[in-house]
Amino acid sequence: MMGCARVLILLAVIAPVTVVLVQGQLEVAIEEPRFSTFLNRITNTTFDLIRGGVNIFGKTIDRIINTFVRIEDRLRALLELFRKQLIKGVPELNIPILDPLHINKIDFDLHHEAAKLKGYAEDVTIQHISKFVVDKERFSDLGQLRFKLDLNLTFPIIKVNGLYKVAGLIGNSFQIHGEGPFRLNLVDLKLGTSTILKFNLPARLRVQKMDLKVKLTSLENNFEGLMNDSETGALFNKAISKLAPEALDILWPEIKPSVEAQVKKYINSILENATVVNIAKRLFNIT
Repeated sequence: MMGCARVLILLAVIAPVTVVLVQGQLEVAIEEPRFSTFLNRITNTTFDLIRGGVNIFGKTIDRIINTFVRIEDRLRALLELFRKQLIKGVPELNIPILDPLHINKIDFDLHHEAAKLKGYAEDVTIQHISKFVVDKERFSDLGQLRFKLDLNLTFPIIKVNGLYKVAGLIGNSFQIHGEGPFRLNLVDLKLGTSTILKFNLPARLRVQKMDLKVKLTSLENNFEGLMNDSETGALFNKAISKLAPEALDILWPEIKPSVEAQVKKYINSILENATVVNIAKRLFNIT
């Protein structure tokens, strides 16, 4: 029963689920999460960066395009420019430093047959977003103004800490509660994308297809005050840490289509900006 409870707790944290026991077997029906709210929160900042960045970084972008012949080298140089802005911010555009990223409060209120959890995380700090490693960047010309961009990044470690409070039910009767400091260390988080872009001249660019892959090597976590008992809390923390990478592998194929569709929609909204399309045309040698 305790092993089943561990799985329920982890699944409830990672994704909306419905869990039932059928002939002694655990069946999980996963509802696709919605990331549009999160993406919408960063849209305005991204547009500000695009609009103002063309002027502020125009000479740098020109230098990158004129210096490097290979498109892969240009992409790597642009990623390095992006890395610097994560660390420094863009004061001219009132864009703050994003590594470390500070979030005042995140409320959550989950209602599902498997779990009802309500609480918040506050004073959250996320570190080392800028310390990504570029494992692969490849640009392929597919013909007829269609291009394929493969990009793989590894984040060696992303550290998250803050304060949390949670209370609720797992199943119909298993209570979970806790309050206090928490920390998460996501070790070797790998993100990969294979994206097909289509130009429609003179000034239209769209993402036609996107394939996203996510892999987490390990998770180190500690939620102090979980279950208000050090021994039980240690057991739950250990279970979450052990199950997280495998749970992500199991859940990702189910939530992948929804995530890809929402990210694709978000990127295409950015590509409505004609200035971005013109930069892409120069970057990819489209005349």
